Amino acid sequence: YYEQLGATGMPMIFLHSTPDDHRFWMFQTAQFSSYYRCLAVDCAGYGRSPAVQQGVTIDDHADASWEIIDRYTKGGAIIHGNSFGSEIAMRMAQRRPERVPALILSGCGFVPSSDIFLRWAERYRSEGLPLRYAQVLDHFAPAGRESKSLLHYADMVCALNNEGTLASIIANNEALAQRPDPSFYDGITAPTIIIIGDLDRSKPASFELQKRIKGSELVFIPEVAHACNIEAPAAYDMHCIHFLKKLGLFPA
Repeated sequence: YYEQLGATGMPMIFLHSTPDDHRFWMFQTAQFSSYYRCLAVDCAGYGRSPAVQQGVTIDDHADASWEIIDRYTKGGAIIHGNSFGSEIAMRMAQRRPERVPALILSGCGFVPSSDIFLRWAERYRSEGLPLRYAQVLDHFAPAGRESKSLLHYADMVCALNNEGTLASIIANNEALAQRPDPSFYDGITAPTIIIIGDLDRSKPASFELQKRIKGSELVFIPEVAHACNIEAPAAYDMHCIHFLKKLGLFPA
């Protein structure tokens, strides 16, 4: 399942973190649909997309996302990805580099170990779906977790739980645990910007990711955490627009 905002322009696809859904990008699709054909995806197992099968891989998600883009063009698409979505975005860029004029990553870093993903999978097995609400809120800085609008966002996301959601979240964390070989990042040749909240737990690992994606830019947004595009949408969008203008991809 995905939603389209903007009827014309270069495709711009948005890939969310786990355990969110396509509404994670609601501010960005509103902003960028003035210029691009925005495609906000419910990755398999989330929102209105069907549950994944056991053994799903991040490459499976990347292939599914390219299938969406292929409905509109055989050419290029700008890719946004946060956290789980950033892993899909990097696979997309590595597999079809000629089709990615710009790669925009957030909430991510170089994580060679499987441990954190396996811990989340185990927690979901023991704690069940109530953990989803807690994890959505955990994407925000401590001050943001008191915000009525962000609490409302968490309520919206978790209202779309279904009988396959829990198993899908576990399977997707196990997919994330299959870490790519360090040489994988050498294949990401698209112009790349990494946007990180200053309070994001991924910040320490973001420096190493920048080193491994040659020529990539790394910028920080103060006072926000993992979901910097929701907590500080104007700042996130500003960084994107500045980056796209430098590449000649933002309409005058």
